[in-house]
Amino acid sequence: MAFVAQPQIPPRNVNWSSHGRWVHTAKVAFEKYFMAKVKRGKSETFYEKAALNVMGIEKLKAVRKS
Repeated sequence: MAFVAQPQIPPRNVNWSSHGRWVHTAKVAFEKYFMAKVKRGKSETFYEKAALNVMGIEKLKAVRKS
């Protein structure tokens, strides 16, 4: 099963889930991609950021402490 929830802290405004053979294939492909990315030392690629923007998902903003 695949599940996307945004924002990370409740209340969640965006929820989506699905299941099936394509989800398993996508998870295997993502794991291979992620492990290769970790080995290269990349933190976030431009196409990851673009894909998240298309889905309407943004990172939490850093809070500055005074």
